[in-house]
Amino acid sequence: MAESIRANILERYDFLKTKILPPLSHENENRRMLRAVAVSDGKTINVLRRAGMPRHRGHGTYDTLRRAGILHKEASREERPERPKQQRKREERRYTVQDKIKFSVPFHRFWYTFVDPHAEEIEAGRFEPFFAELEERLDRFVSYTFEELSNALIKAAFAGRDPVEEQGNYWDRHNEFDLLARTANRRMIVGECKWKGHKVCKSLVSKLKSKCERSGLEPDYYALFSRSGFSKELQSSNDPSLLCFDLDDFEKMLA
Repeated sequence: MAESIRANILERYDFLKTKILPPLSHENENRRMLRAVAVSDGKTINVLRRAGMPRHRGHGTYDTLRRAGILHKEASREERPERPKQQRKREERRYTVQDKIKFSVPFHRFWYTFVDPHAEEIEAGRFEPFFAELEERLDRFVSYTFEELSNALIKAAFAGRDPVEEQGNYWDRHNEFDLLARTANRRMIVGECKWKGHKVCKSLVSKLKSKCERSGLEPDYYALFSRSGFSKELQSSNDPSLLCFDLDDFEKMLA
């Protein structure tokens, strides 16, 4: 992988740079926002905070990048309060439902996570700092992609019996979920994705159920996606509401 990245990205940096970000004004501000989106949880307020931008400036920068086709927003599916702000409890008045800012092209997230922060070193032919950061943070980066693939897998798994009509991440004031899907028959599936080097055990199911309870969710299914498989206890479970997917299931989907 290292040699492929070196040959196809780092040694072609000057060429790729002209393709990644079209000529726009305020280049430094654009890059600050793109780096912030790449390494944050994507919530608008957290992106602006990490980019060090006031709200009005940040929204203007986002709109420029949205019109250029680089960023888009994923709307929160959390229910908006119906009562006027002044009629809510103090802690509720302080909370605002947040949408998430995301890259429209997945490669851009890789570029602004690993490549752009080391631009000067790469231009000078010094690739070691880039590879050191890549080794340190790659698992976390890939885990996001694993979530996206898990959403695709749950859609494929239900396609024949009760097609998934709504899916994606879900977040509210209490928790974040890697996956929340609803089928045509309005059955709810809540999932956790683990890109880790050890098997998933039953304690994750308990944690997931606790999170659902706190967020007021009542799933019909709990879906677990694991890179390293599952404990014997989970493998032998007869719980019809528990769905376990490992790498073999992803391979079947791609076959």
